[in-house]
Amino acid sequence: DDQQDEPRSEVEAEVGVGALPTDVRTVPDPLPEGEPGDLIALAPRTGPDVPAGAQGWDLLYRSEGVDGQGVAVSGRVYAPGGPSPAEGRPVVSWAHGTVGVADACAPSRTGDQVPGLAELLGAGYVVAATDYEGLGTPGTHPYLVGDSEGRSVLDAARAAARIDGAGAGNRVVAAGHSQGGHAVLFAGMLADDYAPELELLGVVASAPAAELTTLLRSAVPISLAFGLVASAIYAYDQTYDELVLEDVLTPAAIERIGVVEEVCLQGVTDAFSDQLTSAWLVDNPLDVEPWAARVAENEPGSAEISAPVLVVQGTVDFVVFASSTDTAVERLCDGGNTVDYRRYPGAGHGEVLAEAGSEILAWIAERVAGDDAVSACVA
Repeated sequence: DDQQDEPRSEVEAEVGVGALPTDVRTVPDPLPEGEPGDLIALAPRTGPDVPAGAQGWDLLYRSEGVDGQGVAVSGRVYAPGGPSPAEGRPVVSWAHGTVGVADACAPSRTGDQVPGLAELLGAGYVVAATDYEGLGTPGTHPYLVGDSEGRSVLDAARAAARIDGAGAGNRVVAAGHSQGGHAVLFAGMLADDYAPELELLGVVASAPAAELTTLLRSAVPISLAFGLVASAIYAYDQTYDELVLEDVLTPAAIERIGVVEEVCLQGVTDAFSDQLTSAWLVDNPLDVEPWAARVAENEPGSAEISAPVLVVQGTVDFVVFASSTDTAVERLCDGGNTVDYRRYPGAGHGEVLAEAGSEILAWIAERVAGDDAVSACVA
């Protein structure tokens, strides 16, 4: 059979799975012993989200869960074709925006494209894209719980470096949008202690869900935003033992809240759209302790980010308001961080990444080159 003589594709030749399982949809129980970033399962990824000439993998990797125990997290890694430099390729660890809490919503399953993927690969970067803890894997996704998200982002970069053929090194830029902006700010805060072997070059936060108190206060009365609110309330209740659903949700809402684990964000919004939000809430979580304290502790800025930060924000964003990002940047500046803040007039929540794309790529290239970062913070 002359087909046996055909060379394997580059992806197949270099995937280097070795003895690793290739079933990335099944988490072994018990979890194998290991360190954060270790690969649990790995498989070549093919499909329309893998640019021509690039390599792609689906993976399960080890991280640290909200309870401090080891967990499996799913995600994707993409790498340019061809040989990698001796020092390894820089890694852009991408953190996605809100998709929901249900496993079916995980971007590795839906095939959601990483914004600017072809351009990032073209610049010579490996791109790691986490699904986050509990999204596509057992357990509840700790939505807007910063430490969990940040560890998932950092461990995705660690995992990329363990894939033969990806050529990933230890220099990392963490970049994310919306929920992902929240995630990468926490990754920046955690990096020095949690992943000291990584050289975090920079953090890019696009329309970050950073001012959770402001965002929740504005979102609660709006029916179209209640999918976000319901997802956050459900995830916090599952994450923090001391929180009581009955303190914030009505019996009618509690009866429906399980939909959060079944459908993605729009479906959750639809499930609660037949009543005003006042029918679902006993009280705003921001006005109820210990709910308010848990929200506050998940606002980034409590610890310094040693790497430079770029924040981009559209001025007509009705999901993450520009005024809330202004406040978040002030807090980051007050914490002694180096923050470059760029606002894009007329850009909405879903548009700012495209508007800022070329400037983000240029900023990442400057960090990789070792150029000094500009700060908008007033000393």
